[in-house]
Amino acid sequence: MATIGELLNSRAALSPGLEALVSNGERITFLEYKQKVNQLANYLLDLQVQQGDRVAFLCKNTYAFPIIYLAAAKIGAIAVPINCRLKPAEVQYIVEDCQAKVLFYDEEFRDALELLPSCVEKVIRAAVGEEMDDHFKSIFQIASAAEPSADVTERDIATIIYTSGTTGNPKGVMCTHANVYAAGLANVNTLDLRFADRFLFVTPLFHISGMMFIINALIRGFTLVLAANFTPSQLWDLIDEEKITNMMSVPAMLPFMLQMLKTIDKDIFSLRGIICGGSRVPEQPIREFHDLGFSIIQVYGATEYSGAIAYFLPEMDLNRCHSVGKGLYLTELKILDPLTGMECPPGEIGEIVVRGDSVFAGYWNNKEETDQVLKNGWYHTKDVGKLDEEGYLYVIDRLRDMVICGGEKVFPAQVEAVIQQLDGVAEVAVIGVADPVWGELPRAYVVKAEGASLTEEEVLDHTRQNLADYKLIDVEFIAELPKNSMGKTLKYVLRAHANGTKLTNV
Repeated sequence: MATIGELLNSRAALSPGLEALVSNGERITFLEYKQKVNQLANYLLDLQVQQGDRVAFLCKNTYAFPIIYLAAAKIGAIAVPINCRLKPAEVQYIVEDCQAKVLFYDEEFRDALELLPSCVEKVIRAAVGEEMDDHFKSIFQIASAAEPSADVTERDIATIIYTSGTTGNPKGVMCTHANVYAAGLANVNTLDLRFADRFLFVTPLFHISGMMFIINALIRGFTLVLAANFTPSQLWDLIDEEKITNMMSVPAMLPFMLQMLKTIDKDIFSLRGIICGGSRVPEQPIREFHDLGFSIIQVYGATEYSGAIAYFLPEMDLNRCHSVGKGLYLTELKILDPLTGMECPPGEIGEIVVRGDSVFAGYWNNKEETDQVLKNGWYHTKDVGKLDEEGYLYVIDRLRDMVICGGEKVFPAQVEAVIQQLDGVAEVAVIGVADPVWGELPRAYVVKAEGASLTEEEVLDHTRQNLADYKLIDVEFIAELPKNSMGKTLKYVLRAHANGTKLTNV
C-alpha cells in the first residue's frame, strides 16, 4: 500500500516532464505538479493545519482542485471537496459537520459562504489563471517546494466526501489512503488506461469519480485535461485539439454529444472510451455510439466503495449493455435476499453487497449509520439488483424504496418505467404508504406534462395491463417532485407527505 503523497512523488520521479494537468490553457508537468503541491502543503503547515484537520474546498475544474487535494493528503490532513451546486445552508452544514479548519473557494461561489461557521480559521480564494488571487498566487512564489515534514500512513483518512442527502442530511464518507490506493489499482487494472493517455474531465471533480481519477492519473501516468463547463461543440473541439483518449460523462450529456458528433468533421479517432455514470445509461445511446465507432463504458459505483464497483467494458457482450457489466479487479459482488439475508442464486433480485480493499472506513461521526451498511467487511449498497449466470450485474432500484405489499416485493423503478410510457407524464415517483392490513401500498406521485388531461384511472389501467395489480394501488397528481440540489427526487419527503406533512416545494 502507498499514501497519496508517495504516489505523486513516485510519478514525478518517474515521469517528470510528462504533462500532468491541462487547465485553462496552462500546462503543468508532473515535476511542477509535485512542486506546487509541496508549496501548498508547506503553506498549510505554516497555518498550523495538523494531521487529521479538515481542509474543505469549493472549487470548479481547474488545476487548483487537485493541488489542494494532494497538498492536504501530503500532510495527513483530510480533503473535503464540496459540491459547487449547493446552497449556503447546505455548504454551512457540511463545513460545520466536518469542522473544517481551512476553506478554499472560487470567486463565483463566494455567495455560498454567507453562512460560514466559526470553526473555519482561514478562508482562501483559489481562482486560477487570469483571475488568480494575489494571495493564492504568492503561495507558489514564496512557499518552500521541499518535501513537507509529516508522518502520514496508509491507515489515515484521506478524504471525506458528503453524500447527496436523498434520505436526510448528507453523510460524510471517510476513505483512507489505503482505500484510495486500492481503488486506483482496481481502476487501472480494469479499464484500458495507458501511460501518457489524455483523460478529459468535464464532469465535476468534487464527486468521487473526480477524486479517484486524480489518483488514477498518478498510478498509471496520464494527463488530466480539465474543463469547467459542458458545451457539446466546444467539447468535441477540445477532444480534437488535445487528442483526448478517454473522458468522463453523465447520461444527460450523451444525446447532445451524439447530435454534434453526427455533424462535425474532425479527427476524433484518438478517443477510445467515454466512461458514463451517475445514473443508469440508456441502451440506445450506447448502441448509437458503438455504431459510430465509440465505446460507452457504463460505470456503477458508490462513494462508500471509493468509486467504481462495476464497469460495462467495450469487450463485453453488447447485448448485455443494459447491465452495468462486471465487478472491478479484486472486487467481490453478491446479491442477498433483503428479508432473509441469504445469498440469492443467479437471476434472483436482492440487495447488492460488495467487498474489497476499497470499502470505506465509515461515516464521519456517525457510527449508527456506519453499522447499518458495513457488516463483516461487506458494504451493503442498499441498491437492489441481480447477477446473471455469467456474472453481469443489473441494478434495478434502491432498497430503501422497495415496497412490501402483503409480503410481495414491489420495486418502484419498475413501476415508474411503465408509467413513464404514458403520454402526458412528465415525471413520476412511486413510494410505499403505510397500511394496517397490507403493510404498505404502492402509490405513484405523477407530474403531468403541460396541458395533459391524464386521469388516475388511465394511469392505473395502463400499469395493470403491464404489471400485477398489487404493484400500484393509488395515484396522486402533484405540481412537481421534491428534489435536492443534484436533481434527485427526495422520496422521504413524499413519504412524510403521505403521513400528513405538507409538501413545501410543490
